[in-house]
Amino acid sequence: MHPPRLADSLLKFFCAPHRLEEVQGDLHEEFAWQVRNIGERRARWRYWWDVIGFIKPFAIKKKSGEYPNPTTTTMLSNYFTIAWRNVLRYKLNSTLTITGLALGLACGLLMILHVREELNYDKGFSKADHIFRITSENMGEKNRQWAATSPILGTEMQKAIPGIQTVARFHRPYPDRVFSYIPSGGTVRQFEEKSGYFADSTVVDVFDLPFVKGDPKTALKQIDAIVLTEAMATKYFGNEDPIGKRIQDDLDKRPLMVTGVIRNFPFPTHLQFDYLISMSTFYQSTDKNTLENRGWSGFYNYIVLNSSTSRADVEARIPEFMVKFYEVKGETRKEILATRRTPIQSIMDIHLHSKLEKEMGPNSDITYVYVFSIAALFILLIASVNFINMATAQAFNRMKEVGVRKVLGARKEQLVRQFLGESFILTLIAASVAFLLFRLAIPFYNELAAKNLRFGQLFTPSNVLLMVLLTMLISLIAGFYPAWFISNFDPVTSLKGKKNQVSSVTLVRKGLIVFQFSVSVFMIFSTIVVYRQMKFFQTKELGFDQDQVVAVKLYGKEMWDKANTIQQEFQKNSAITNVARISTLPGDRFGTDMFTPLGKSDDASQLRFMWADEHTLPVLQVELKAGRNFVKTVANSHFPFILNEAAAKALKLDSPIGQKAVALGDTGEIVGIVKDFNFASLHTTVEPLVIVQHPGQANYFLLKIKGNKLAETLELTKSSLARLAPNSLFIYTFLDEKMARLYDSEQRVGNVLNAFAVFALFISCLGLFGLSAYAAQVRTKEVGIRKVLGATVSGIIVLLSTDFLRLVLIATVIASPLAWWAMKQWLQSFAYPIAIEWWMFVLTGLLAVAVALLTVSFQSIKAALMNPVKSLRSE
Repeated sequence: MHPPRLADSLLKFFCAPHRLEEVQGDLHEEFAWQVRNIGERRARWRYWWDVIGFIKPFAIKKKSGEYPNPTTTTMLSNYFTIAWRNVLRYKLNSTLTITGLALGLACGLLMILHVREELNYDKGFSKADHIFRITSENMGEKNRQWAATSPILGTEMQKAIPGIQTVARFHRPYPDRVFSYIPSGGTVRQFEEKSGYFADSTVVDVFDLPFVKGDPKTALKQIDAIVLTEAMATKYFGNEDPIGKRIQDDLDKRPLMVTGVIRNFPFPTHLQFDYLISMSTFYQSTDKNTLENRGWSGFYNYIVLNSSTSRADVEARIPEFMVKFYEVKGETRKEILATRRTPIQSIMDIHLHSKLEKEMGPNSDITYVYVFSIAALFILLIASVNFINMATAQAFNRMKEVGVRKVLGARKEQLVRQFLGESFILTLIAASVAFLLFRLAIPFYNELAAKNLRFGQLFTPSNVLLMVLLTMLISLIAGFYPAWFISNFDPVTSLKGKKNQVSSVTLVRKGLIVFQFSVSVFMIFSTIVVYRQMKFFQTKELGFDQDQVVAVKLYGKEMWDKANTIQQEFQKNSAITNVARISTLPGDRFGTDMFTPLGKSDDASQLRFMWADEHTLPVLQVELKAGRNFVKTVANSHFPFILNEAAAKALKLDSPIGQKAVALGDTGEIVGIVKDFNFASLHTTVEPLVIVQHPGQANYFLLKIKGNKLAETLELTKSSLARLAPNSLFIYTFLDEKMARLYDSEQRVGNVLNAFAVFALFISCLGLFGLSAYAAQVRTKEVGIRKVLGATVSGIIVLLSTDFLRLVLIATVIASPLAWWAMKQWLQSFAYPIAIEWWMFVLTGLLAVAVALLTVSFQSIKAALMNPVKSLRSE
């Protein structure tokens, strides 16, 4: 069927000669499509309408000899019209493609925002490029680098090194504070606060504290002043104006006046706190020797360099400053430089590159940024590969269409533009769906990853540009190969409908399936390894009993004064088998100090310390290897020591029992050796530990509870404490839960990877489903002939599934060594890594094959059950 000849004549008359062939090609191919799909009469009406649309602008410009470019308006509209019709025409293909792309884009957006937030930590401070934290490093047999340093280190460094403009310091109160406020005519509001600092007044300017109430210039300058966050102010004062009101520090019995309220920082930062107390408050209540102690790692010292001073300038002067700073302690220049370093650390490096002693809080790791970035890239590539596979498979169904277009004059570049237009439409629809999925997924993702992502973050200028570029890039990547492939169809072969199943595109498609499932297998294997490592953390014998052990915090002077009475009262409860007192809970950071065997100063070592009583080892069921446990001693005696095996080894003591040692300014006797137990996380090996019998330094009661009446026992314990120390708080934690929290970071990463592994596999299966549907359609007549000749249903299913399962097996073989290497590197960050075993590879392969088989078998069974008469009538 030919287009109307009169129209061609009109086009020749009005159109520019150099545009005539292109205009005719577009109109003729549209006419052919209309004839095939809606009939010749309607096609002619539509054709004339389009001719008029093309001729009108040319007719206006005919006399002047200027011709507009029809591709910029009408032709572009024509491309999109045809593209939209094809999206609607091939519904299954379009649905699978859009679903895969939408899921890929939504997952990619979540991961990209996650990574961007991680990389933006502390970059919102106006002076971020010039703010550095002073750290300290002890060099020796076991290097330790500290985030906290001496109270006077920053101020002395400012005096000695030109270019340091400002010093800002934080000091964490110990122990955690408990504040109370009694509103007029109301009941007391009392809470334990674990997140706060004493702070210099300079922190207001250095860290751009966002005040909403109070005067920033004076808020932290006066004694007994406290600045609260909005959330904390609301918790204590409700709708009252807190400025000028007093909040009671119940631990020190000190009233603090609220001088300011600040909102949360509008960007992620390692500085997390609920309140700041003026540093002058701390100085008023602390002796001078402590405040000038050069060896006490108790302050976080930040310095701000002026614009003309570089980091290298300061670092070059630090060694000479260190010599002068520590010579006061009687050390020689050689000793100082051989045993100490004082690095400075950019504030923007803290969150991802710092895991020092006494960090302000748990930091993340740059490794996880790489992991999430690669995962986002892989998922987007899987979605794009899905598109390519579906488009190239569908291309064979459009061979005759392409052949007709070429015969009617459509050029290759026109066809490429046409199919790229379809790709863009599909990507645009998928992006719209992805936004909706992203909006729905944010609350779940924030809970899963412990993040605070918001939907509004997508609409910053940089993110909008990123999304636009990402959509265009995916559209181009996913659409270019199918468009190029389709435009290269030979018109004669296309009109005959011949489909060469061994063509290069088939090999490409198979390669892309292998790539998709290689990524999926990689993520499945990684998920299994991460899960096993997390399970190992939960089940490994730590060398002490953490089940049914409850730690109750000794809060306030009243509890400390009555500690013996309270301990005896707790022991009267028949559900409590034993009660101990301990300074530091397993899982917390144990302090360090020097431990020197008497007469062997050369063997002195800096070891971890824990203060305890005679009940601690029985409650925790720590096994004695030699010597004895503590016994109840009289007051003012020398404190005895119990060492763990690592400490005895570090001190090189052959027969430690009975030997004297000096620690903490006292001389005591080593009375026992316990087997090593993991009092810290499994990220590190067991460190040397000294247990000192000194219950007066204890901060917790340890209650070993029997039976299943845990809630009732805790309620009775709370009542006993309220009777004996009515002004105290009953604050408790379960020891096993505390230990489990040590691996929150890895657990969150594992949970996120699990979720995205499922999505990656699902997206891959969407493509596999579409390809299996196409394969079954192509082989419909073959299946019918086989069934007529006696083939069974199971035989047909195997026939149609084998090719795809073979590709999944190849993907498993390719991905397994890569996954093994990557997980081996990740496991090296743990002191106790699990072994990667053979069954993990087998399980990964079985899972991948099983999911692929379920995906393919649906179409295979459907084709196998089809009536052979219908099959042979097809085409």
